[in-house]
Amino acid sequence: MADRTIILTTDKMKQIARYEITFQDIMDDADFKEGSITCPEVYPFTLDDLYHALQNMKAADPDMYEFGEYWFYPITQLSDRFDLDRAEGLDDDEAESIPDSMKGYPGLNRFDSDWFYLVWQYLDSCWTDCEDDDRLSKGIDFDAILSDLDRYFSNKGKPLEEWSFSQQEMTDFIGFFEDDHFVKEAKEGELSLARKLIDQLCDEDDTLALRTKGYACYGGNRLYPCDWNTSRDCMARLFEKEDDPQYANTLGYIYYYGRCNGNVPEYDKAFYYFGIAAANGLYEGMYKLADLYRHGYACKQSMHTAHSLYQMVYNDSIKHFLSGDNTVFADAALRMGNVYAQGIDTEANAAMAYYYYLQADYAAKLRAQKGDFFGNTTVVINTQKALEKTRRQLPEGFLVDHIDYEIPWLFKKLAEENNRCEIRKTTNTEGHARLIAKRIPTRSVPEPESIIVTIPQLSFCERTKEVAFTIDDTAQTWFIGDENRVRFDFCAWNEVESRYEFYYDDEVVAWSKSDKYRFYGNPAEKPSGPEYRLVSVRFGASGRTYDYICEDPTVQVGDTVIVDGY
Repeated sequence: MADRTIILTTDKMKQIARYEITFQDIMDDADFKEGSITCPEVYPFTLDDLYHALQNMKAADPDMYEFGEYWFYPITQLSDRFDLDRAEGLDDDEAESIPDSMKGYPGLNRFDSDWFYLVWQYLDSCWTDCEDDDRLSKGIDFDAILSDLDRYFSNKGKPLEEWSFSQQEMTDFIGFFEDDHFVKEAKEGELSLARKLIDQLCDEDDTLALRTKGYACYGGNRLYPCDWNTSRDCMARLFEKEDDPQYANTLGYIYYYGRCNGNVPEYDKAFYYFGIAAANGLYEGMYKLADLYRHGYACKQSMHTAHSLYQMVYNDSIKHFLSGDNTVFADAALRMGNVYAQGIDTEANAAMAYYYYLQADYAAKLRAQKGDFFGNTTVVINTQKALEKTRRQLPEGFLVDHIDYEIPWLFKKLAEENNRCEIRKTTNTEGHARLIAKRIPTRSVPEPESIIVTIPQLSFCERTKEVAFTIDDTAQTWFIGDENRVRFDFCAWNEVESRYEFYYDDEVVAWSKSDKYRFYGNPAEKPSGPEYRLVSVRFGASGRTYDYICEDPTVQVGDTVIVDGY
Protein backbone atom coordinates (compact mmCIF):
# COMPACT_ATOMS: atom_id res chain seq x y z
CA MET A 1 0.00 0.00 0.00
CA ALA A 2 1.39 3.39 -0.98
CA ASP A 3 3.07 5.50 1.64
CA ARG A 4 1.68 8.99 2.06
CA THR A 5 1.74 11.85 4.53
CA ILE A 6 -1.32 12.89 6.51
CA ILE A 7 -1.34 16.27 8.27
CA LEU A 8 -3.27 16.50 11.54
CA THR A 9 -4.52 19.89 12.68
CA THR A 10 -5.04 20.59 16.38
CA ASP A 11 -8.80 20.55 15.76
CA LYS A 12 -8.55 17.03 14.38
CA MET A 13 -6.25 16.03 17.25
CA LYS A 14 -8.82 17.30 19.74
CA GLN A 15 -11.52 15.23 18.04
CA ILE A 16 -9.26 12.18 18.27
CA ALA A 17 -8.39 12.89 21.90
CA ARG A 18 -12.11 12.94 22.70
CA TYR A 19 -12.81 9.77 20.71
CA GLU A 20 -15.15 11.68 18.43
CA ILE A 21 -13.15 10.25 15.54
CA THR A 22 -10.35 7.68 15.40
CA PHE A 23 -7.30 7.32 13.20
CA GLN A 24 -9.30 4.92 11.06
CA ASP A 25 -11.50 7.86 10.05
CA ILE A 26 -8.54 9.93 8.79
CA MET A 27 -6.34 7.27 7.24
CA ASP A 28 -8.55 6.69 4.18
CA ASP A 29 -7.78 2.97 4.24
CA ALA A 30 -4.05 3.63 4.68
CA ASP A 31 -2.15 1.61 7.31
CA PHE A 32 -0.99 3.72 10.24
CA LYS A 33 2.22 1.69 10.56
CA GLU A 34 3.04 2.20 6.85
CA GLY A 35 1.81 5.73 6.51
CA SER A 36 3.28 8.97 7.80
CA ILE A 37 1.42 11.44 9.99
CA THR A 38 2.58 14.97 10.65
CA CYS A 39 1.30 17.14 13.51
CA PRO A 40 2.51 20.72 12.89
CA GLU A 41 1.50 21.78 16.41
CA VAL A 42 1.38 20.14 19.80
CA TYR A 43 -2.08 19.43 21.11
CA PRO A 44 -2.26 19.55 24.93
CA PHE A 45 -4.29 16.42 25.69
CA THR A 46 -6.30 17.19 28.87
CA LEU A 47 -8.23 15.27 31.49
CA ASP A 48 -11.39 16.91 30.18
CA ASP A 49 -10.62 15.40 26.75
CA LEU A 50 -10.12 12.00 28.33
CA TYR A 51 -13.39 12.34 30.26
CA HIS A 52 -15.27 12.98 27.00
CA ALA A 53 -13.37 10.12 25.35
CA LEU A 54 -14.58 7.73 28.04
CA GLN A 55 -18.17 8.87 27.53
CA ASN A 56 -17.87 8.31 23.78
CA MET A 57 -16.13 4.95 24.25
CA LYS A 58 -18.93 3.87 26.56
CA ALA A 59 -21.49 4.75 23.89
CA ALA A 60 -19.57 3.13 21.00
CA ASP A 61 -18.19 0.15 23.00
CA PRO A 62 -15.61 -0.82 20.34
CA ASP A 63 -13.81 -4.12 20.40
CA MET A 64 -10.25 -4.18 21.75
CA TYR A 65 -8.70 -4.36 18.29
CA GLU A 66 -10.51 -1.26 17.08
CA PHE A 67 -9.79 0.60 20.31
CA GLY A 68 -6.09 -0.30 20.30
CA GLU A 69 -5.19 -0.17 16.63
CA TYR A 70 -7.11 2.99 15.72
CA TRP A 71 -6.91 5.04 18.89
CA PHE A 72 -4.72 4.02 21.84
CA TYR A 73 -1.64 2.75 19.97
CA PRO A 74 -1.42 5.65 17.48
CA ILE A 75 -1.72 8.22 20.26
CA THR A 76 1.09 6.56 22.21
CA GLN A 77 3.24 6.64 19.07
CA LEU A 78 2.55 10.38 18.81
CA SER A 79 2.88 10.95 22.56
CA ASP A 80 5.12 14.01 22.18
CA ARG A 81 2.61 15.68 19.81
CA PHE A 82 -0.27 14.94 22.22
CA ASP A 83 1.93 16.06 25.12
CA LEU A 84 1.24 12.89 27.11
CA ASP A 85 4.14 13.35 29.54
CA ARG A 86 2.65 16.62 30.72
CA ALA A 87 -0.84 15.17 30.83
CA GLU A 88 0.36 12.28 33.02
CA GLY A 89 2.47 14.52 35.26
CA LEU A 90 5.72 12.99 34.08
CA ASP A 91 7.51 16.23 33.27
CA ASP A 92 9.20 18.56 35.75
CA ASP A 93 7.25 21.70 34.89
CA GLU A 94 4.00 20.48 36.44
CA ALA A 95 5.71 19.34 39.66
CA GLU A 96 7.25 22.78 40.06
CA SER A 97 3.85 24.41 39.59
CA ILE A 98 2.30 22.63 42.59
CA PRO A 99 2.10 24.98 45.60
CA ASP A 100 3.96 23.81 48.71
CA SER A 101 0.72 23.67 50.69
CA MET A 102 -0.59 21.02 48.30
CA LYS A 103 2.52 18.84 48.11
CA GLY A 104 2.63 15.52 49.90
CA TYR A 105 -0.62 13.61 50.55
CA PRO A 106 0.53 10.35 48.90
CA GLY A 107 -2.18 8.02 47.68
CA LEU A 108 -4.66 10.80 46.90
CA ASN A 109 -5.46 11.84 43.33
CA ARG A 110 -5.57 15.61 43.71
CA PHE A 111 -4.51 16.88 40.30
CA ASP A 112 -5.61 16.40 36.70
CA SER A 113 -2.36 14.60 35.97
CA ASP A 114 -2.99 12.09 38.79
CA TRP A 115 -6.29 11.06 37.27
CA PHE A 116 -5.01 11.17 33.69
CA TYR A 117 -2.13 8.85 34.58
CA LEU A 118 -4.44 6.48 36.49
CA VAL A 119 -7.00 6.23 33.67
CA TRP A 120 -4.34 6.01 30.95
CA GLN A 121 -2.61 3.12 32.72
CA TYR A 122 -6.00 1.47 33.13
CA LEU A 123 -6.61 1.73 29.37
CA ASP A 124 -3.12 0.41 28.67
CA SER A 125 -3.76 -2.65 30.87
CA CYS A 126 -7.05 -3.36 29.12
CA TRP A 127 -5.47 -3.24 25.67
CA THR A 128 -2.59 -5.46 26.80
CA ASP A 129 -4.55 -8.06 28.77
CA CYS A 130 -7.81 -8.48 26.83
CA GLU A 131 -8.50 -10.40 23.63
CA ASP A 132 -8.90 -8.48 20.36
CA ASP A 133 -12.55 -9.44 19.94
CA ASP A 134 -13.49 -8.52 23.54
CA ARG A 135 -15.63 -5.45 23.92
CA LEU A 136 -14.00 -2.54 25.75
CA SER A 137 -16.81 -2.58 28.30
CA LYS A 138 -15.61 -6.04 29.37
CA GLY A 139 -12.32 -4.59 30.60
CA ILE A 140 -13.41 -1.18 31.83
CA ASP A 141 -16.03 -0.15 34.37
CA PHE A 142 -17.00 3.07 32.64
CA ASP A 143 -19.60 4.07 35.23
CA ALA A 144 -17.15 3.76 38.12
CA ILE A 145 -14.40 5.77 36.40
CA LEU A 146 -16.76 8.49 35.21
CA SER A 147 -18.28 8.71 38.69
CA ASP A 148 -14.80 9.11 40.21
CA LEU A 149 -14.00 11.85 37.71
CA ASP A 150 -17.32 13.61 38.38
CA ARG A 151 -16.45 13.62 42.08
CA TYR A 152 -12.96 14.92 41.35
CA PHE A 153 -14.28 17.76 39.17
CA SER A 154 -16.74 18.71 41.93
CA ASN A 155 -13.85 18.82 44.44
CA LYS A 156 -11.76 21.23 42.42
CA GLY A 157 -11.68 24.73 43.84
CA LYS A 158 -12.59 23.60 47.36
CA PRO A 159 -10.18 23.43 50.32
CA LEU A 160 -8.63 19.98 50.52
CA GLU A 161 -10.27 19.22 53.87
CA GLU A 162 -13.66 19.56 52.16
CA TRP A 163 -12.88 17.12 49.37
CA SER A 164 -14.59 13.76 49.14
CA PHE A 165 -12.46 10.75 48.23
CA SER A 166 -13.12 7.25 47.05
CA GLN A 167 -12.76 4.32 49.42
CA GLN A 168 -9.61 3.25 47.60
CA GLU A 169 -8.03 6.70 47.85
CA MET A 170 -8.79 6.94 51.55
CA THR A 171 -7.28 3.54 52.34
CA ASP A 172 -4.26 4.24 50.12
CA PHE A 173 -3.63 7.49 51.99
CA ILE A 174 -4.13 6.31 55.56
CA GLY A 175 -2.02 3.23 54.87
CA PHE A 176 1.07 5.46 55.01
CA PHE A 177 0.27 6.34 58.62
CA GLU A 178 0.97 2.81 59.81
CA ASP A 179 4.64 3.73 59.35
CA ASP A 180 5.97 5.44 62.50
CA HIS A 181 8.64 7.27 60.53
CA PHE A 182 6.06 8.67 58.13
CA VAL A 183 3.94 9.88 61.05
CA LYS A 184 6.94 11.66 62.57
CA GLU A 185 7.74 13.43 59.31
CA ALA A 186 4.16 14.19 58.18
CA LYS A 187 2.91 17.75 57.85
CA GLU A 188 0.11 18.96 60.10
CA GLY A 189 -2.23 19.19 57.12
CA GLU A 190 -1.59 15.55 56.24
CA LEU A 191 -2.18 14.51 59.85
CA SER A 192 -5.42 16.47 60.06
CA LEU A 193 -6.79 14.96 56.86
CA ALA A 194 -5.68 11.48 57.94
CA ARG A 195 -7.61 11.81 61.22
CA LYS A 196 -10.73 12.88 59.34
CA LEU A 197 -10.53 9.95 56.92
CA ILE A 198 -9.59 7.41 59.61
CA ASP A 199 -12.48 8.46 61.83
CA GLN A 200 -14.85 8.26 58.86
CA LEU A 201 -13.63 4.78 57.93
CA CYS A 202 -13.70 3.61 61.55
CA ASP A 203 -17.41 4.42 61.58
CA GLU A 204 -17.66 2.13 58.54
CA ASP A 205 -15.79 -0.64 60.43
CA ASP A 206 -12.82 -0.52 58.06
CA THR A 207 -10.00 -2.81 59.19
CA LEU A 208 -7.11 -0.58 58.14
CA ALA A 209 -8.61 2.48 59.83
CA LEU A 210 -9.32 0.61 63.06
CA ARG A 211 -5.80 -0.81 63.11
CA THR A 212 -4.15 2.54 62.37
CA LYS A 213 -6.12 4.36 65.04
CA GLY A 214 -5.90 1.52 67.57
CA TYR A 215 -2.11 1.30 67.45
CA ALA A 216 -1.67 5.07 67.31
CA CYS A 217 -3.71 5.44 70.51
CA TYR A 218 -1.65 2.62 72.06
CA GLY A 219 0.83 4.96 73.73
CA GLY A 220 0.08 7.88 71.43
CA ASN A 221 1.92 9.54 68.55
CA ARG A 222 1.49 12.65 66.40
CA LEU A 223 -1.56 11.18 64.72
CA TYR A 224 -3.56 10.52 67.91
CA PRO A 225 -2.79 11.11 71.59
CA CYS A 226 -2.56 8.15 73.96
CA ASP A 227 -6.06 6.85 74.62
CA TRP A 228 -6.08 3.34 76.04
CA ASN A 229 -9.87 3.01 75.97
CA THR A 230 -9.98 3.85 72.27
CA SER A 231 -7.08 1.50 71.58
CA ARG A 232 -8.83 -1.30 73.47
CA ASP A 233 -12.11 -0.73 71.65
CA CYS A 234 -10.40 -0.72 68.24
CA MET A 235 -8.53 -3.93 69.05
CA ALA A 236 -11.69 -5.62 70.32
CA ARG A 237 -13.55 -4.72 67.11
CA LEU A 238 -10.61 -5.90 65.00
CA PHE A 239 -10.36 -9.22 66.83
CA GLU A 240 -14.10 -9.79 66.51
CA LYS A 241 -13.93 -8.91 62.83
CA GLU A 242 -10.68 -10.56 61.75
CA ASP A 243 -10.02 -13.29 64.36
CA ASP A 244 -6.34 -12.28 64.21
CA PRO A 245 -4.32 -13.39 67.29
CA GLN A 246 -2.12 -10.30 67.02
CA TYR A 247 -5.07 -8.17 68.14
CA ALA A 248 -5.72 -10.58 71.01
CA ASN A 249 -2.07 -10.21 72.00
CA THR A 250 -2.40 -6.41 72.08
CA LEU A 251 -5.55 -6.68 74.19
CA GLY A 252 -3.59 -8.94 76.53
CA TYR A 253 -1.02 -6.20 77.10
CA ILE A 254 -3.70 -3.57 77.70
CA TYR A 255 -5.35 -5.72 80.37
CA TYR A 256 -2.07 -7.01 81.86
CA TYR A 257 -0.96 -3.48 82.73
CA GLY A 258 -4.42 -2.21 83.67
CA ARG A 259 -4.36 0.50 81.02
CA CYS A 260 -8.12 1.00 81.15
CA ASN A 261 -8.57 0.25 84.83
CA GLY A 262 -6.61 2.95 86.62
CA ASN A 263 -3.37 0.96 86.20
CA VAL A 264 -4.86 -1.93 88.17
CA PRO A 265 -4.11 -5.11 86.16
CA GLU A 266 -7.02 -7.19 84.86
CA TYR A 267 -5.19 -10.49 84.85
CA ASP A 268 -8.22 -12.65 84.09
CA LYS A 269 -8.77 -10.85 80.78
CA ALA A 270 -5.03 -10.77 80.08
CA PHE A 271 -4.85 -14.54 80.65
CA TYR A 272 -7.69 -15.11 78.18
CA TYR A 273 -6.19 -13.01 75.39
CA PHE A 274 -2.58 -14.09 75.90
CA GLY A 275 -3.84 -17.68 75.82
CA ILE A 276 -5.29 -17.07 72.34
CA ALA A 277 -2.07 -15.43 71.18
CA ALA A 278 0.05 -18.24 72.62
CA ALA A 279 -2.14 -20.93 71.05
CA ASN A 280 -1.44 -19.31 67.68
CA GLY A 281 2.32 -19.33 68.22
CA LEU A 282 2.86 -15.63 68.95
CA TYR A 283 6.04 -15.39 70.99
CA GLU A 284 4.93 -12.38 73.03
CA GLY A 285 1.70 -14.15 73.96
CA MET A 286 3.67 -17.23 75.00
CA TYR A 287 6.14 -15.50 77.29
CA LYS A 288 3.49 -13.20 78.78
CA LEU A 289 1.36 -16.28 79.48
CA ALA A 290 4.46 -17.76 81.11
CA ASP A 291 4.73 -14.61 83.28
CA LEU A 292 1.17 -15.17 84.44
CA TYR A 293 1.84 -18.81 85.32
CA ARG A 294 5.05 -17.85 87.05
CA HIS A 295 3.27 -15.46 89.40
CA GLY A 296 -0.05 -17.32 89.57
CA TYR A 297 -2.01 -14.37 88.20
CA ALA A 298 -5.55 -15.47 87.21
CA CYS A 299 -4.35 -19.09 87.26
CA LYS A 300 -2.76 -21.72 89.47
CA GLN A 301 0.91 -20.85 89.91
CA SER A 302 3.03 -23.28 87.90
CA MET A 303 6.77 -22.70 87.71
CA HIS A 304 7.12 -25.77 85.51
CA THR A 305 4.66 -24.40 82.95
CA ALA A 306 6.33 -20.99 83.03
CA HIS A 307 9.79 -22.52 82.49
CA SER A 308 8.51 -24.68 79.62
CA LEU A 309 6.94 -21.73 77.84
CA TYR A 310 10.05 -19.58 78.28
CA GLN A 311 12.17 -22.41 76.88
CA MET A 312 9.85 -22.93 73.90
CA VAL A 313 10.03 -19.28 72.92
CA TYR A 314 13.80 -19.22 73.36
CA ASN A 315 14.40 -22.38 71.31
CA ASP A 316 12.27 -21.14 68.43
CA SER A 317 13.28 -17.47 68.43
CA ILE A 318 17.01 -18.21 68.41
CA LYS A 319 16.56 -19.92 65.02
CA HIS A 320 15.09 -16.71 63.60
CA PHE A 321 17.77 -14.64 65.32
CA LEU A 322 20.53 -16.64 63.64
CA SER A 323 18.81 -15.99 60.30
CA GLY A 324 19.01 -12.24 60.92
CA ASP A 325 15.66 -11.54 62.60
CA ASN A 326 16.18 -9.41 65.73
CA THR A 327 12.55 -9.11 66.81
CA VAL A 328 11.93 -11.22 69.91
CA PHE A 329 15.11 -13.07 70.82
CA ALA A 330 16.34 -10.43 73.28
CA ASP A 331 13.13 -10.74 75.31
CA ALA A 332 13.29 -14.54 75.21
CA ALA A 333 16.93 -14.63 76.36
CA LEU A 334 16.21 -12.13 79.13
CA ARG A 335 13.49 -14.38 80.52
CA MET A 336 15.73 -17.45 80.31
CA GLY A 337 18.28 -15.48 82.31
CA ASN A 338 15.59 -14.84 84.90
CA VAL A 339 14.82 -18.56 84.98
CA TYR A 340 18.35 -19.33 86.19
CA ALA A 341 18.81 -16.19 88.24
CA GLN A 342 15.64 -16.84 90.23
CA GLY A 343 15.58 -20.62 90.06
CA ILE A 344 12.28 -20.98 88.21
CA ASP A 345 11.64 -24.74 88.18
CA THR A 346 15.40 -25.28 88.31
CA GLU A 347 18.33 -24.65 90.63
CA ALA A 348 19.50 -21.04 90.65
CA ASN A 349 22.74 -20.70 88.68
CA ALA A 350 24.46 -17.33 88.34
CA ALA A 351 26.76 -18.51 85.52
CA MET A 352 23.85 -19.79 83.43
CA ALA A 353 21.87 -16.63 84.14
CA TYR A 354 24.86 -14.57 83.05
CA TYR A 355 25.07 -16.65 79.84
CA TYR A 356 21.51 -15.79 78.84
CA TYR A 357 21.73 -12.16 79.97
CA LEU A 358 24.75 -11.70 77.69
CA GLN A 359 22.65 -12.95 74.77
CA ALA A 360 19.75 -10.68 75.73
CA ASP A 361 22.06 -7.68 76.00
CA TYR A 362 23.70 -8.39 72.65
CA ALA A 363 20.40 -8.98 70.82
CA ALA A 364 18.70 -5.96 72.41
CA LYS A 365 21.52 -3.65 71.35
CA LEU A 366 21.35 -4.98 67.79
CA ARG A 367 17.61 -4.36 67.78
CA ALA A 368 18.02 -0.85 69.17
CA GLN A 369 20.49 0.01 66.40
CA LYS A 370 17.85 -0.73 63.78
CA GLY A 371 14.95 0.90 65.58
CA ASP A 372 14.07 4.07 67.43
CA PHE A 373 16.74 4.09 70.18
CA PHE A 374 14.75 5.95 72.78
CA GLY A 375 11.66 3.86 72.11
CA ASN A 376 13.49 0.55 72.34
CA THR A 377 15.75 0.76 75.38
CA THR A 378 13.70 -0.98 78.07
CA VAL A 379 15.17 -4.42 77.43
CA VAL A 380 18.67 -2.94 77.07
CA ILE A 381 18.37 -1.23 80.45
CA ASN A 382 16.83 -4.29 82.13
CA THR A 383 19.56 -6.59 80.82
CA GLN A 384 22.27 -4.16 81.86
CA LYS A 385 20.86 -4.14 85.38
CA ALA A 386 20.58 -7.93 85.38
CA LEU A 387 24.16 -8.31 84.13
CA GLU A 388 25.52 -6.01 86.81
CA LYS A 389 23.59 -7.79 89.55
CA THR A 390 24.55 -11.26 88.33
CA ARG A 391 28.18 -10.32 87.81
CA ARG A 392 28.47 -9.66 91.54
CA GLN A 393 27.18 -13.17 92.24
CA LEU A 394 29.76 -14.95 90.06
CA PRO A 395 32.58 -16.85 91.81
CA GLU A 396 35.84 -15.01 92.29
CA GLY A 397 38.08 -15.47 89.27
CA PHE A 398 35.19 -16.49 87.03
CA LEU A 399 35.72 -13.60 84.62
CA VAL A 400 38.92 -13.74 82.56
CA ASP A 401 40.26 -12.14 79.38
CA HIS A 402 40.92 -15.43 77.53
CA ILE A 403 40.25 -19.16 77.78
CA ASP A 404 42.48 -22.03 76.69
CA TYR A 405 40.72 -25.08 75.25
CA GLU A 406 42.16 -28.50 74.45
CA ILE A 407 40.24 -28.59 71.16
CA PRO A 408 38.84 -25.80 68.93
CA TRP A 409 35.24 -26.82 69.59
CA LEU A 410 33.69 -23.85 67.79
CA PHE A 411 35.03 -25.10 64.44
CA LYS A 412 32.82 -28.16 64.73
CA LYS A 413 29.85 -25.93 65.56
CA LEU A 414 30.44 -24.01 62.33
CA ALA A 415 30.35 -27.20 60.26
CA GLU A 416 27.09 -28.48 61.75
CA GLU A 417 23.93 -28.88 59.66
CA ASN A 418 25.83 -29.63 56.43
CA ASN A 419 27.54 -26.27 56.26
CA ARG A 420 30.67 -25.83 54.16
CA CYS A 421 33.49 -23.95 55.86
CA GLU A 422 36.94 -22.61 55.15
CA ILE A 423 39.91 -22.90 57.51
CA ARG A 424 43.01 -20.72 57.11
CA LYS A 425 46.17 -20.10 59.06
CA THR A 426 47.31 -16.53 59.67
CA THR A 427 49.61 -14.58 61.96
CA ASN A 428 48.28 -11.84 64.22
CA THR A 429 49.92 -8.45 64.85
CA GLU A 430 51.89 -9.90 67.76
CA GLY A 431 53.35 -12.64 65.60
CA HIS A 432 51.27 -15.51 67.00
CA ALA A 433 49.71 -18.14 64.73
CA ARG A 434 45.93 -18.24 64.45
CA LEU A 435 43.43 -20.61 62.90
CA ILE A 436 40.36 -18.89 61.50
CA ALA A 437 37.31 -20.74 60.23
CA LYS A 438 34.16 -19.37 58.62
CA ARG A 439 31.04 -20.62 56.92
CA ILE A 440 31.00 -20.09 53.15
CA PRO A 441 28.16 -19.97 50.58
CA THR A 442 27.41 -22.96 48.37
CA ARG A 443 24.87 -23.69 45.68
CA SER A 444 22.61 -25.44 48.15
CA VAL A 445 23.23 -22.87 50.93
CA PRO A 446 23.83 -19.51 49.21
CA GLU A 447 23.31 -17.58 52.47
CA PRO A 448 24.65 -19.63 55.40
CA GLU A 449 23.23 -18.76 58.79
CA SER A 450 25.31 -17.48 61.66
CA ILE A 451 26.04 -19.22 64.93
CA ILE A 452 25.83 -17.53 68.31
CA VAL A 453 28.97 -17.75 70.42
CA THR A 454 28.36 -17.06 74.11
CA ILE A 455 31.19 -17.49 76.62
CA PRO A 456 30.19 -16.06 80.02
CA GLN A 457 33.74 -16.24 81.45
CA LEU A 458 34.76 -13.69 78.79
CA SER A 459 31.52 -11.65 78.97
CA PHE A 460 31.42 -12.50 75.27
CA CYS A 461 28.44 -12.90 72.96
CA GLU A 462 28.39 -12.56 69.19
CA ARG A 463 26.34 -13.69 66.21
CA THR A 464 28.93 -14.65 63.63
CA LYS A 465 29.92 -16.89 60.73
CA GLU A 466 33.62 -16.78 61.60
CA VAL A 467 35.66 -17.73 64.70
CA ALA A 468 39.36 -17.73 65.49
CA PHE A 469 41.69 -19.52 67.93
CA THR A 470 45.27 -18.62 68.69
CA ILE A 471 47.52 -21.69 68.74
CA ASP A 472 50.92 -22.41 70.31
CA ASP A 473 53.92 -20.93 68.54
CA THR A 474 55.31 -24.48 68.48
CA ALA A 475 52.09 -25.99 67.11
CA GLN A 476 52.20 -28.18 64.01
CA THR A 477 49.75 -27.67 61.18
CA TRP A 478 49.28 -29.32 57.80
CA PHE A 479 47.13 -28.22 54.87
CA ILE A 480 46.66 -30.32 51.75
CA GLY A 481 48.67 -29.10 48.78
CA ASP A 482 51.01 -27.01 50.93
CA GLU A 483 48.34 -24.33 51.19
CA ASN A 484 47.30 -22.30 54.24
CA ARG A 485 43.62 -22.24 53.29
CA VAL A 486 41.27 -25.17 52.57
CA ARG A 487 37.57 -26.00 52.66
CA PHE A 488 36.12 -28.48 55.13
CA ASP A 489 32.69 -29.89 55.95
CA PHE A 490 33.53 -31.86 59.11
CA CYS A 491 36.15 -31.76 61.84
CA ALA A 492 36.97 -33.94 64.85
CA TRP A 493 39.66 -34.93 67.34
CA ASN A 494 41.85 -37.88 66.31
CA GLU A 495 42.73 -39.74 69.51
CA VAL A 496 45.38 -41.90 67.83
CA GLU A 497 47.32 -39.06 66.25
CA SER A 498 46.49 -36.57 69.03
CA ARG A 499 45.51 -33.91 66.55
CA TYR A 500 42.44 -32.04 65.37
CA GLU A 501 41.52 -32.99 61.80
CA PHE A 502 39.48 -31.28 59.10
CA TYR A 503 37.69 -33.29 56.41
CA TYR A 504 36.18 -32.52 53.02
CA ASP A 505 34.12 -35.28 51.38
CA ASP A 506 35.55 -37.75 53.93
CA GLU A 507 39.15 -36.89 53.04
CA VAL A 508 41.54 -35.26 55.56
CA VAL A 509 42.47 -31.87 54.12
CA ALA A 510 44.12 -30.27 57.18
CA TRP A 511 45.11 -30.95 60.75
CA SER A 512 46.48 -29.12 63.75
CA LYS A 513 48.53 -30.20 66.77
CA SER A 514 48.57 -27.67 69.60
CA ASP A 515 48.62 -27.98 73.37
CA LYS A 516 46.00 -25.24 73.61
CA TYR A 517 43.54 -23.29 71.52
CA ARG A 518 43.14 -19.85 73.02
CA PHE A 519 39.97 -17.82 72.54
CA TYR A 520 39.88 -14.13 73.38
CA GLY A 521 36.84 -12.06 74.18
CA ASN A 522 36.24 -8.67 72.64
CA PRO A 523 38.27 -5.82 74.12
CA ALA A 524 36.19 -3.44 76.18
CA GLU A 525 34.64 -0.79 73.97
CA LYS A 526 35.67 2.75 74.69
CA PRO A 527 32.74 5.18 74.78
CA SER A 528 32.56 7.48 71.77
CA GLY A 529 30.23 10.12 70.42
CA PRO A 530 27.91 12.36 72.42
CA GLU A 531 27.05 11.43 75.98
CA TYR A 532 23.42 11.36 77.12
CA ARG A 533 21.77 11.20 80.50
CA LEU A 534 18.61 9.12 80.36
CA VAL A 535 15.80 9.00 82.88
CA SER A 536 13.16 6.29 82.97
CA VAL A 537 9.71 7.80 83.44
CA ARG A 538 6.66 5.85 84.61
CA PHE A 539 3.22 7.41 84.12
CA GLY A 540 1.41 5.09 86.48
CA ALA A 541 2.28 3.05 89.55
CA SER A 542 2.27 -0.24 87.62
CA GLY A 543 2.86 1.13 84.15
CA ARG A 544 5.85 0.53 81.91
CA THR A 545 8.76 2.95 81.80
CA TYR A 546 9.72 5.27 78.95
CA ASP A 547 13.21 6.70 78.52
CA TYR A 548 13.90 10.38 77.95
CA ILE A 549 17.02 12.48 77.54
CA CYS A 550 17.45 14.61 80.66
CA GLU A 551 19.80 17.58 80.61
CA ASP A 552 19.03 18.61 84.19
CA PRO A 553 21.60 16.98 86.53
CA THR A 554 19.50 17.84 89.59
CA VAL A 555 16.74 15.37 88.68
CA GLN A 556 16.77 12.47 91.13
CA VAL A 557 14.97 9.13 91.39
CA GLY A 558 11.40 9.67 92.54
CA ASP A 559 11.10 13.23 91.21
CA THR A 560 8.02 14.33 89.29
CA VAL A 561 9.04 15.62 85.88
CA ILE A 562 7.38 17.20 82.85
CA VAL A 563 8.16 15.57 79.51
CA ASP A 564 7.30 16.45 75.93
CA GLY A 565 4.47 14.33 74.55
CA TYR A 566 2.07 14.24 71.63
